[in-house]
Amino acid sequence: MHHLRGGGSNNTFARVNSTSADDGNEQLSWRRAYLAVGSNVGNKYRNIAAALAALEATHPTAIRVVRTSYLRMTAPMYVTDQPAFLNGAVEVETTLPPLELLRAIKRVESDLGRDVGPESTAQRYGPRPVDLDILLFDGYEVANPDGTAADTLGENEPTPCSLVMQTEKLEIPHPRMVEREFVLSPMTDLEGVGDGITHPVANKTMSELLDSLLRKKSNSTSEDEQAVRVLPLPRGRMLSFNRTLIMGILNITPDSFSDGGKYSDSVEAAASQAQQLIEDGADIIDVGGESTRPGAEEVAVKEELERVLPVITRIREDSDVPISIDTRHSAVARAAIEAGADIVNDVSGGTHDREMLSCVASLGVPMIIMHMRGSPKTMQSLTNYTDENGEGAVVSVVAREMMQRSDAAEAAGIPRWLQVLDPGIGFAKDLEGNLALLAGADELRRSCDNLPFLFGPSRKGFIGKIAGEDNPEERDFGTTAACLAAIKGSGGRDVCNMLRVHNVKAIKQAVLVSDAIQNAKR
Repeated sequence: MHHLRGGGSNNTFARVNSTSADDGNEQLSWRRAYLAVGSNVGNKYRNIAAALAALEATHPTAIRVVRTSYLRMTAPMYVTDQPAFLNGAVEVETTLPPLELLRAIKRVESDLGRDVGPESTAQRYGPRPVDLDILLFDGYEVANPDGTAADTLGENEPTPCSLVMQTEKLEIPHPRMVEREFVLSPMTDLEGVGDGITHPVANKTMSELLDSLLRKKSNSTSEDEQAVRVLPLPRGRMLSFNRTLIMGILNITPDSFSDGGKYSDSVEAAASQAQQLIEDGADIIDVGGESTRPGAEEVAVKEELERVLPVITRIREDSDVPISIDTRHSAVARAAIEAGADIVNDVSGGTHDREMLSCVASLGVPMIIMHMRGSPKTMQSLTNYTDENGEGAVVSVVAREMMQRSDAAEAAGIPRWLQVLDPGIGFAKDLEGNLALLAGADELRRSCDNLPFLFGPSRKGFIGKIAGEDNPEERDFGTTAACLAAIKGSGGRDVCNMLRVHNVKAIKQAVLVSDAIQNAKR
């Protein structure tokens, strides 16, 4: 997956592809297009992923997916008596003209079971396994009615999202996109920080169009269900970000800083603790077989596998709770997912094992990408985050370094809708750095293109320093304060989607009360 900054910047790309399978030896410019993607039948995420993969596979030299939005579950529109939709948007590059791209899309939809074509008997706006719509398309300064470049005496290069065309089969921009929150919301994801994707007729960015639509809805008497961002999991399951999710820590290690040795000797003890975490309110169980406390030595892959695989298998016998595997090793990640885990949680952000990103991409599961410098053995000597002027800039530097890892993951084939970022509280951060990240959580998220965030301050050493508490198990009160700081930005809005904690019951209660206060009618 090739990464480009998106939308309405002046950095248009007019790459020339002289080997296109679709145009013989004719040289064509690459153009950017934006597609809406959706599904409300069967395994919704698998349908969408399969459609995009098929587009690239059937046109390997003419279509490439560049970037994805985040995914949302949305109530059906127009025909409301049907299942909710999984919706998103993607940015693609293509050498195909618009009508050829449409034909390619229709073939893929048909292959995946959608009833399309002139003889279709499917209900308009009804249920569908997959739905791909062309929203916007780069235009030419002088274009033919079908969107292809007109012959001119001078240069006639593509210009961003400028195509306006209307034929019997296709209209660009999509005629109903400005009335659809399920289209505009994911399109704003693709705008990025400082960029804008401009509608060529309305002459407004996607963010401006969405703001206008939401204002209209707020003044309406109808009670429309809001779109909810989700993280797709294996077997068609979803984690919804309509509230703060609690990840319960289950360390199968003899030497973790807080609970080392408690569950490493007995699979049944570990499974029992997992069940207790679930009963206490955990949405995810994070299983780890290697301590990453400051100064920890690396554990052999064989030993890590022997610790975590029996526990994951045993948990799966009793529960379908989402499980994340906390590992820096691709072999452990693959084996854990095959044993029933759902998410890869890598404290190194894919830097420790050069095969990790490609491994996760091949598995097609979400990845939590944490910020860390060095290794657990060396990280506490790497806490200097001064900028080029010698000033402290931990938030901006951590944001930049996290986005570099996000981009690397995307380039390896892990789309943004499968990514969660973790700023790595306690990993290569000193006391002031940890506090700055918690205090600047909203700035951090804005600087990271609004990707989902996980914070893990639980029982960390900085809490002990502030509270004068040497025993990690006695730091839950301080942990509660840190978690509440993470989930609300300075503007009172949610900036954290997940909290990774030891004491699930305490943090779950704190979050529920905090949310109730925040949502109280005034």
